[in-house]
Amino acid sequence: MDSSPYSTTSEIFAVGGEDYLKEGHTPATLPERQNEILKLRRSLKPAARGAGAENTFLSGKAGQGKTAAAKAELAELEMFANAQNLDLTTVFFSCEGISSSYTLACGLCEEIGGENPNGHSMQKVLDHLWEGMNEIGGTIIIILDEIDNLGTDDKILYSLPRARDKDYVNDDVYPSIIGISNDLQWRDNLDPAAKDSLYDDSIFFAPYDAHELRDILSRRASKAFRDTSLVYETPAGEEFEADVDLDDDDGSLAKAFEQIDVDRSECTLLRIDSAILSDDVIPLCAAYAAQDKGSARQAIKYLRKAAAIAESEGDTRVGEEHVRAAQSEAERELIIEGMEQLTTQGHLALAAVTILELGGSSGIRTRDVYDVYTSLSDHIGADRLAQRRMRDHLIELDMLSIIRARKSASGSVGGEAYTFELRVEPSTAIEVLEAVSRFESVEFNELAKSWLNEQQTLN
Repeated sequence: MDSSPYSTTSEIFAVGGEDYLKEGHTPATLPERQNEILKLRRSLKPAARGAGAENTFLSGKAGQGKTAAAKAELAELEMFANAQNLDLTTVFFSCEGISSSYTLACGLCEEIGGENPNGHSMQKVLDHLWEGMNEIGGTIIIILDEIDNLGTDDKILYSLPRARDKDYVNDDVYPSIIGISNDLQWRDNLDPAAKDSLYDDSIFFAPYDAHELRDILSRRASKAFRDTSLVYETPAGEEFEADVDLDDDDGSLAKAFEQIDVDRSECTLLRIDSAILSDDVIPLCAAYAAQDKGSARQAIKYLRKAAAIAESEGDTRVGEEHVRAAQSEAERELIIEGMEQLTTQGHLALAAVTILELGGSSGIRTRDVYDVYTSLSDHIGADRLAQRRMRDHLIELDMLSIIRARKSASGSVGGEAYTFELRVEPSTAIEVLEAVSRFESVEFNELAKSWLNEQQTLN
């Protein structure tokens, strides 16, 4: 066993520390989102008085703390309700994979009443939902994460907020919805009646800036890595080191502040002291994420990957070079994911460029791509687009950083001329394409040789 590459301990991560860098970890406090949380609290306050909460829409790009803020504030409300013996129920429901009001209504029935009425008519399902709410009674707050997956099927979004006014539920039932979406435009596409009834308040979560991301990463790092502590400044101007021993407690910073009787919310984070992270690691992770999406999730991913790369290379300290490697690896993963999610026409356009590059072509013209594209379309039995529409898919691949499109000096009458080249290795593109069932019979190397031979013959 001494020769095993695995170990029960880490020289970089604290015991249990890696959990703080995983997507599933939800922080108890979100200092960078206090303004948004205060707005959400204002919407929820009626529920603390035994009435219905305001219907609220939380929007912003992925990784901006929307779901974490909702969970944290609702946990605070639930604690208050329990202490005051208030009749309050919260239901958190992810709409991932849910594309219709019917499926959502069935899922909510199961969450609320324990039974899924799938197979019955929509009206029967809604009646089942109202019955479940009546049995629970009191204030019912339903959190719908990724609500935009419903698209424009907004029947349940119209019915739920009006359930009390329409006498679908009893007088002692106060249902409300908190919708969470990464799509900033989704709400605008709803039917006006559904939009008006669904949201009393709207809260936008702007992208984090580099400074905010540094603070978020610093707090996570203090819990994730060995020999890592945070240095705060008290209101009196004194520096205080909050050193958390993750081997002995749950990683909470609260005890460290209790020891000196200082309110953490009144202190300012100055820096992070670490024997594991070099000084530029957290600023670089934060800068990469801030320049791209301003996403905390992305910044944390860079930090986690950098530490894992350092550990895999036998290093006991994470440095700038590990962050740069992590960023490069993460970008490659995103590009691969983008390739996997392309439509058939997008895959055909990518396959055509890949075959031409394998055949030795460079500065590939639209006409040449289209020639290979048409052959591939016939081969896999796909619809064949006109050249201009096929070129639109090539431009989309450029926007996804999968290929590079360059405008030529001049084009044909009525249009622009482009040349194209892959931004990924041909082997990577082939690996993704061969995993698509319709491309299983495509022999990329053989087609590239045929193209090359044909060009040599023509020349």
